[in-house]
Amino acid sequence: MTRPVNLALAIINMIAEPAKRRKGVYKFLITEDVDYRDTTISKDYENDWIKVEESGNIRVKGSFGDGYAWDGCTPKFNILDIFLFGTPDGRINVNTGKPVTYYASLIHDILCQFSNEIGITRKQADQVFLKYLGDFQLRLLYYAAVRTYGFISSRIN
Repeated sequence: MTRPVNLALAIINMIAEPAKRRKGVYKFLITEDVDYRDTTISKDYENDWIKVEESGNIRVKGSFGDGYAWDGCTPKFNILDIFLFGTPDGRINVNTGKPVTYYASLIHDILCQFSNEIGITRKQADQVFLKYLGDFQLRLLYYAAVRTYGFISSRIN
């Protein structure tokens, strides 16, 4: 009886896997630099992808290589390379033409990716995420979700 269950789980894992597990499966890509001003991060750090200044300014270097890719607000699951299912990125902002969480998810993703090198905590990255959610109506819910996800993932890893 366990064999059919294991086979079913294997098929589900193959069909719907976390977007980041599969190389090259991302929702967004920037190929130009994006600047963030007056964040609460007061560090001095730079690598090929990010520049963090003591002033609190941060540059995400989308102009490096083939650009910087991320999957927006997570988790997301890729289903048969046809559907990307998961946390919604919100309505389109009429001023930017991007989802309302676009810039917040970008800065959060790269800050979390390089948090150890920069010398910041997950909470600091989450606070920058909240700031850049701006007036998004669900910002406190999304902030609570990233705080909870960060807590859970830190216990698992």
